[in-house]
Amino acid sequence: MKKLLVLVVMAVFALTLTACWPGEVGVVTEFNADGSGTRTIMIEVMDDTLSDTAIINPDDPDQDEGKGAVLNDKHIDGGVIAIQTWLEDNAPDFITVEDATVDGYVRTFTMSYSFDDFEDFLDKYEQLVNLSPNMSWEDFDDSEKPTLEVSGGFTKTLTFYESKTILEASLDWALDGIYNDIYNEADLAGFVTKADISVLAGYTVKIGDEELSEIRYYDPNVSENNDAGDTGKVIFVESDDFELTGSFTNTGLIVGLVIGAVALIGGGVFLVLKFKK
Repeated sequence: MKKLLVLVVMAVFALTLTACWPGEVGVVTEFNADGSGTRTIMIEVMDDTLSDTAIINPDDPDQDEGKGAVLNDKHIDGGVIAIQTWLEDNAPDFITVEDATVDGYVRTFTMSYSFDDFEDFLDKYEQLVNLSPNMSWEDFDDSEKPTLEVSGGFTKTLTFYESKTILEASLDWALDGIYNDIYNEADLAGFVTKADISVLAGYTVKIGDEELSEIRYYDPNVSENNDAGDTGKVIFVESDDFELTGSFTNTGLIVGLVIGAVALIGGGVFLVLKFKK
């Protein structure tokens, strides 16, 4: 009985010394002057099989709060790399799933798609939201949906807006599928839910020379648990809305005006020469 009690205590102690760390999702969007562009989605997952030593919990870099090492691989059927296969098998046709890359003990899964104009962007956005088994495009009002306002003459100005709510909805098809299809439910029951496996850790949008970027960082001064005296926490994307204005020189308009002016001058010269004859 005493031996069994020791084993139970050791098992509980082991659980307190290990913890899942969410996959960190980053979204980068670039717009061209005509509203076309690309969106890239990256999912960075700490893979403990890639490290010879325990992966230090990012919320406890000094290892003095007992938050435990990061342990992700054992909770996924087939290991962390199984996320790659799932994405390749389930991503819609317009998305390109690139080969996973490794940097130290982090595996990065990358997906991207291009759009011909903003209407194409909205169409693909709507498809992604509707792939979620939990919500649809119609669940969101116009104030939450992405917009692109274009104005100007010689200088074309683009203003892009989207809400964090609908952005996360456009990612739910992947996160929901990965959680339900390859995460080990028995392993996770009671301490990890779908909401815990991912977090929006980076957001960037680029228009011309302008860029809006919000990237995760560690703040040692944030108190996570006042009663325990714990301090320090990784801060992820906190904004509820994203808006950026950028501008481009409208070369198409300028070229068109130059061609028109040349044609007009050429026509005038032709008429002058004709009347002189």
